[in-house]
Amino acid sequence: MRRNARPRFLLFLAVFILLEGIGGAWADSTPSVIRAEEIEGLFDAYLAENDLNPDLISVAYELPASGERWYHQEDRWYYSASLYKVPMMMLLAEREYRGELTKDSEINGMTLEEIEEEVLVYSNNPVAYSTMLWIAQPDACRRMFCRYSDLPEEYYTWDFYGGSFFTARFMTDVMGTLYRNEEQFPRITDCLKRAQPNHYFRLKLGDRWEIAQKYGTYQDEDGTDWNHTSGIVYTPQPFILTVMTRYGGISETIIGDLASLFCDYTLGLEQRLRSAEETERVTEAQPSEALPSEALPTPVSLQDTADESGAGSAVKASEIKEADSLIGRPALIGAALGLELLLLGLALRTRLRRAEGKKRRRKQ
Repeated sequence: MRRNARPRFLLFLAVFILLEGIGGAWADSTPSVIRAEEIEGLFDAYLAENDLNPDLISVAYELPASGERWYHQEDRWYYSASLYKVPMMMLLAEREYRGELTKDSEINGMTLEEIEEEVLVYSNNPVAYSTMLWIAQPDACRRMFCRYSDLPEEYYTWDFYGGSFFTARFMTDVMGTLYRNEEQFPRITDCLKRAQPNHYFRLKLGDRWEIAQKYGTYQDEDGTDWNHTSGIVYTPQPFILTVMTRYGGISETIIGDLASLFCDYTLGLEQRLRSAEETERVTEAQPSEALPSEALPTPVSLQDTADESGAGSAVKASEIKEADSLIGRPALIGAALGLELLLLGLALRTRLRRAEGKKRRRKQ
């Protein structure tokens, strides 16, 4: 006789709902640290005060301590200018980390260490371009840059591969990869910390904090001015910031102002971060399945790839209390539903067995 699959399905459904409830409670238990409405208020006030067009500015801000980001026009494509030099030099630094190169390896008559100095500290264009050609053709080289971002393949346009156009989202991904895996890219952040000591993010922040930054500036034949900066600001809780502009002569001032704005905002998040860290410790104390540690994509041979195709306020006590009161409700609801369905499934299974027994007795 064919078995009835309904009890088995109900058992599965009960377990699924139970796990969903518990998982939802753990996910909801981590409070948000950065708040979009606060940043938008500060950003909009800055634009209004300086009579700036928001369509000519793109911003991506990340707080690695919480993994949160805030964006403005983050997917608008801008000519990268010299920003491309960061992922390009990361390719070579990663090869050194894997043992394929050393800091004394010669490339076009210069050591790798000398090239890093010229390209990242002084933004030497001829050295950078000849180094790119040593790695691969420009379009193939840019395909390799994608390994430093988790954006899907369809995100990238031909302007990226063939024209070196970047977005603030992509460049922040690159800087995030560098920040979280610094040991895999020897000397890169050290060079960026010495770049443009009096300009861009340092224009307003000065020597207050360590800053690893790379700027890019270029004027098109039609007169369009591209001026950008992407970097890591080492406040007590470091943050990553990319500002891309088409604002001509005042672009550097805008970039410096926004670095100062986001620095002040980050410094005001200390209490929220402590609250989030405490919640995370409580969550980690509960049994959970181990997650794989974060890692870079599997290393790819450069030659193989080239051959393929061408200031925030603290959280109020009432808000914390309200958030805490909500923690655990999804788990309780899930557990109750799961238990009810489990009992229903067992009852049905018992009835089916009794019915089968009666049938067998009648046949006998």
